[in-house]
Formats: sequence, structure tokens, C-alpha cells
Amino acid sequence: MAPVIALTSAACVMNPAGPDDDGTFNIVTSFYPMQILVMNIAGGIDGVSVECMSEPDIGCIHDHVFSTSDLRMVENADVFVENGLELELFNDQIKSAYPDLVIIEASEDVTDAPSDGDEVNGHVWTSPADYIIQIDTVARALSAADPGHAAEYEANAREYAGRIEELIGRNEDASEILDGMRVLVLDETLPSFCEYFNMDYITLETDHEQSALSAGDLRDVIGSVNDNGIAAIFVTADGENDIADTIAGETGAVIYELNSCMTGEVYADAYIDQMAENFETLRGIAG
Repeated sequence: MAPVIALTSAACVMNPAGPDDDGTFNIVTSFYPMQILVMNIAGGIDGVSVECMSEPDIGCIHDHVFSTSDLRMVENADVFVENGLELELFNDQIKSAYPDLVIIEASEDVTDAPSDGDEVNGHVWTSPADYIIQIDTVARALSAADPGHAAEYEANAREYAGRIEELIGRNEDASEILDGMRVLVLDETLPSFCEYFNMDYITLETDHEQSALSAGDLRDVIGSVNDNGIAAIFVTADGENDIADTIAGETGAVIYELNSCMTGEVYADAYIDQMAENFETLRGIAG
């Protein structure tokens, strides 16, 4: 099981941003996982606002087409918080339009992102340990950009990370049972989740368009599932799962639906609640 990273108080090297004329420090986030993260770090602090550039049901931000309305929202930002790891493909457009904008990359300190050759899988927030790293990174960067609220950012971040650590601790027994379990992953958001639990997984990534899988590729996957003794198939609630149904029918593997923490209702405990549901699902697998 991946270690939980403690929060630190080190300062980032960055020029402090300034609040608007009305005294409000405006934080804009790229998409849902970053919105929930920043809501917990900056929410409730007087003089700080948190907005999200995209709708909570957009799915993965790498599919987002950057628009003029996005530019207008970013124009009013003091800082822009993104996941990074090449998920926000429009990053260069923001830098070109607003070269002085402070951009915080939540994944800057994550070192274990899964990769396939030269392509990095940036959906690292699905690993609770990496998510805690993101919390730490964003809190330190916000403290540097808005030093007047640094103590509040850091206190909120420690409290939020502590609640995630508590969730992890309550489920440690199930995590130990899952160590080394063989699974087939049918969604690109879940490899970091599987690596956190040290699962032995194979992936079938189709960028949420599983219907594009050829008949030959499907036969190969079914063969791999049978040959490797894979008994579990991981999908997400917001994915297309027809392929999973076909593979399960041919192999006897059981489908388990997990939360990607990438879409959902917008409230502070959304990540914790979705991850808690995932732990309950995994407890069912572990028996």
C-alpha cells in the first residue's frame, strides 16, 4: 500500500498574486477534482472565492474545448489551479493570453503517475496518497500566492488530509487483502487507484469510447482475462460499460463499478464520500 504523505509548511517560490479591487482573491480551478480539492483548502475563508472553469459533469478535462467564456473566467483569476500532467491541453492558450497569471499544478510533486511508454496517465487523484500530495502542493502554492491567508490555507489542508488519512486507516484491513489482486481496468481514470492498492492489473483504455474496440482486440482481451486468472473487471459509473458486459459474459469475471471522483455533485465532502463508496466496493471483493 502506498504511503500517506504528511503535509509540510515549505513555501513555494512564486511572486505573490494580488486581490481584486474589491479585496477578493479569486481562485479558478480547471475541473471537478480540482474544484473539490480547492473548496476544502480555500472554502470558508473571508475574502477568497473559488470557481470552476468547467461544469461538474464534463468528465476528463483533456476532452474540453477551451472557449472565450473560459478565457473571461480566467481573466478575473488571481490564480488558476489545474491537475497538470498534460490533462489540461489548453494550458498554452491560458499562458499565451495571460502570461502573468499564477498557475498552480496540483500534480507537480507526484512522482508515481502510471505511464504507458512516453504517455503519462495524469488521473492521479484516484490514488488517495497522491491526492494528499496534491492537497499539500496546492496549499503551499496558495499560501505563497496569497500570504495574507496562508495560515488558513495550511490549517484547512491539514484538516482535509487528516480526514482522508482517517478513511484510509478505517479500511486498511481490506487494502491488505487486495494487495496483488489481478483485475482488468476498463477506464483510464483507475490505474492510479489500482497502483495505490498494489493490484496486478491490465488496462484496456479507449478514452471513454469502448464501442470502438475491434472484434480481434476483444478476443485478445478475453484471452488475457482467462489466461491470467482475472476475476474482477473495474469500470466507472460514468463510463460506457457494454464491453465490460461482453467480457464478463465470456469469462465469468465480475464487474465492479467504482467512482472516478471526476464528476459528481459539488460539495466539500464529495471526494471523501466517493472514495468511501469505493472502499465499500473493494470490501465486497475482498470478502
